[in-house]
Amino acid sequence: MISRTDVFEEAGTVASPSQALAAIRLGPLAILVLSAWCGLVSGLLEVGTTVLRKQAFDLNHLYWMSRHFIWLVPLTNLVIFLLLGVVLSLLALRGRRRGRWLATRLLGTMALLPVFWAAFPRIYPAAGLLLMLGVATRLVPTLERRAAGVGRLVRVSFPVLAALVPVLAASLWGLDRLREWREDERALPPPDSPNVLLIVLDTVGAGHLSLSGYNRPTCPTLDELAPRGICFNRVRATSSWTLPSHASMFTGRWPHEVSAGWVTPLDAAFPTLAEFLGARGYATAGFTANHAYCGTDSGLARGFTVYQDYIFPALTASHMAALVNRPVDGLEAVERFLEDRLDFDLLRPALQRLWWLFNNDRKEADVINREFLDWLSRRRQPERPFFAFLNFFDAHYPYQLPKTGIHRFGAKPRNNREMDLIDDWLQLARRGPSEQQLAFVRDAYDNCVADLDEQLGRLIDELEHRAILERTWVIVAADHGESFGEHPRVFRHGGSLYQTELHVPLVIIPPAGSPTKQVVTEAVSLRDLAATVVDVLGFKAASPFPGDSLARFWNGSSRAAPAEPAASDRTLSEVVPIDPLNPDPSQLLEPRWPLAALTEGDWTYIRREGDVREELFYLRKDASELHNLAGDPAMEPTLERMRQALSRLTRGPLTPQRFNR
Repeated sequence: MISRTDVFEEAGTVASPSQALAAIRLGPLAILVLSAWCGLVSGLLEVGTTVLRKQAFDLNHLYWMSRHFIWLVPLTNLVIFLLLGVVLSLLALRGRRRGRWLATRLLGTMALLPVFWAAFPRIYPAAGLLLMLGVATRLVPTLERRAAGVGRLVRVSFPVLAALVPVLAASLWGLDRLREWREDERALPPPDSPNVLLIVLDTVGAGHLSLSGYNRPTCPTLDELAPRGICFNRVRATSSWTLPSHASMFTGRWPHEVSAGWVTPLDAAFPTLAEFLGARGYATAGFTANHAYCGTDSGLARGFTVYQDYIFPALTASHMAALVNRPVDGLEAVERFLEDRLDFDLLRPALQRLWWLFNNDRKEADVINREFLDWLSRRRQPERPFFAFLNFFDAHYPYQLPKTGIHRFGAKPRNNREMDLIDDWLQLARRGPSEQQLAFVRDAYDNCVADLDEQLGRLIDELEHRAILERTWVIVAADHGESFGEHPRVFRHGGSLYQTELHVPLVIIPPAGSPTKQVVTEAVSLRDLAATVVDVLGFKAASPFPGDSLARFWNGSSRAAPAEPAASDRTLSEVVPIDPLNPDPSQLLEPRWPLAALTEGDWTYIRREGDVREELFYLRKDASELHNLAGDPAMEPTLERMRQALSRLTRGPLTPQRFNR
């Protein structure tokens, strides 16, 4: 038990801060206790400030970190402050008065800093440090004059603060267990109900798959799986980036109908596939590698009993705390500064290892496979059918092969300069890469796609070994593709609606002994996946999901070449081009006019609202969309038909307000 005199003691009332400091006995134990208390207070205040800012003040409502930050941030701060307390205790022993003076000011600065950074994340870290140092030098003397009160506050609140951290951790664990118990209590579906496994290959465009005629053997697994089920050759994503595309797959809604945006999560306005199936007795589980736009804070986790997003190798769990992520993120600026001024090859590996120690949380395909298979093994009710969602992120920028990956295409990077082409691809794409640089990065992407396909094959083999595929509908799709300059200055994804970013693979493999295998050549939309799943499971009558079930292509109800395409034969895609990571927050307030694309038969029509820019392509003769026919007077009837069809599907002109709810 720590007594009052052991920790804080005040000898009367004094007139000045220096006299107050001399009268206060801050021994090594007192400094350690005060340090721990400051760590807990700063961590909990940082959490509260972050939540308040996100909910009430920030344009960006996505947290971009694990939900476990509510207890990991205070725990991280506690560890940092304890280490700081040890150093300050030693300083206090060596130079008693100066050591105590330094200890109190430094603790004050460090306690204020994470709260300030959490409240104002766009202010330069160094500016925040100097400002909080100034505040601490003014605030600490005032607290020193009230040392007795501060001591009582520390003694009374310390046990409460220390207990709050495990309570917050236990609350998340308790909520997870509660969801599992509720799932266990639900009535089981009929005994013959099949499972559903939805696999999304994030950022894998059909144009880079041998399944779609690409000249490299990038997907032998998909090539083998396609003849075992229904392969769709002309699938369009509803958007050219992750969150709205996934939202459409989960809700059956077009992007303009849902809240999912660059800085806004999917809200509860529409039911999700996981919610619908969970309410009907299905076990639901999601395993995602895309932290930014498929994490729990994205809204896609709604309805899943189990949802695993972040992993914490090495010291990455601490990266959520401002006292860690601000200095660590600053290492990139240090690297650029030093690289311009000296031979950096010797120092670079050390800085990169330090950065990866705190920031290497990229979740590779083998981890997703292991999480899913472990969940299957430990299920308490294996007889309960499941709906599982897997998101693989390996083909997404920065196109880096895992250590165990095989380099199949192009030349391997020979030095750090060539590796920088991948690391600096975001900046290089903005400036415009050379043909040689572009070929190098495209090779890296293809290698990642091929490695991901191999991991998919390993998962399928294991599921076959466990006899799970015999009673499982397997759906393999991608949320969007990737551009590599096929159109001038169009790179990556989320900025255009060309086929490089919208044309995605889709293979549906029925349980053993189910419908006839076939290839579908009609244009279809990922939006119809929700309606398809509830249809094949026998819940079509109760379905809340709009769209048309793709089962029409194998159950005999598909129409044959109607003269006027029906709504189900049209695919709509939408995007609001924006850079959510732009350091200028005012750009988030600018009215960015949306792009909309309509594919109907062999025609694709792209329109930018506001200033009204139109593009019209005839895909049968111009699959690469290089010849815009919108200015051809002979195309006016087709153009007008597409305009009207697009307006009907979007229910009027698309405005920025319809995407910024």
